[in-house]
Amino acid sequence: MASGMQEKQYAPSLLSFFIYNPKFGPREGEEEKKILFYHPIEIEKNEKIRNVGLCEAIVQFTRTFCPTKPAKSLHTQKNRQFFHEPEENYWMVMVVRNPMVEKPNKDGKPPTVEYQEEEIIDSVYGSVLKQCYSMYKLFNGTFSRAFEAGGVELLTQKLEKFFYRYLQTLHLQSCDLLDVFGGISFFPLDKMTYLKIQSFVNRVEESLSLVKYTAFLYNDQLIWSGLEQDDMQILYKYLTTSLFPRHTEPEVRLH
Repeated sequence: MASGMQEKQYAPSLLSFFIYNPKFGPREGEEEKKILFYHPIEIEKNEKIRNVGLCEAIVQFTRTFCPTKPAKSLHTQKNRQFFHEPEENYWMVMVVRNPMVEKPNKDGKPPTVEYQEEEIIDSVYGSVLKQCYSMYKLFNGTFSRAFEAGGVELLTQKLEKFFYRYLQTLHLQSCDLLDVFGGISFFPLDKMTYLKIQSFVNRVEESLSLVKYTAFLYNDQLIWSGLEQDDMQILYKYLTTSLFPRHTEPEVRLH
């Protein structure tokens, strides 16, 4: 087969990501007030309102059948929508385009597109959405805290400042079960070296009263942490995907 007739494969990609609160625009004509953040920003206003309204309807519909367990995902042929309510009435929605294969046809006909819906695992991408909130909370506190401090204006400013940058670090094509369990890569050390590092960390914390918790890493592998496991998982995710991605700098070796 000629190179121009080869199949083209497309990995899953982020179509949209938005955060809304239905309590902020309860009346007709005020629907836009519900929207606290929307990516991509260039989407037309009415389409944003329509997409948020659809999500609201899905959540309300599923709650009639199971009030304690709202919708977590919606499957369609072309995409998958994920829903998360991290705080009361604050909803986060992530829409992922399903991976697809574009197969060429003979006689100049348009290529045939096959969507591979089974490649998207709900538990994996649902965890990615939850991590988005946990990462925001790590640096900014809760949504409610920002709203109480400065109203909708401050909240939207914080959301825009954080998520416009953070969403660029999402590599949906490489998400796997490590995202579900918050996996951490540990650096293997012999017992004596590990004890020396632990002793060093203890001396640092004793001599510097401002230091409450310490994490010790070698490149992108963890050696020691005094943080709670949940907090360390989120911090590790930030360090390895945003602060010092392994693919941007060569490994530093000490001699």
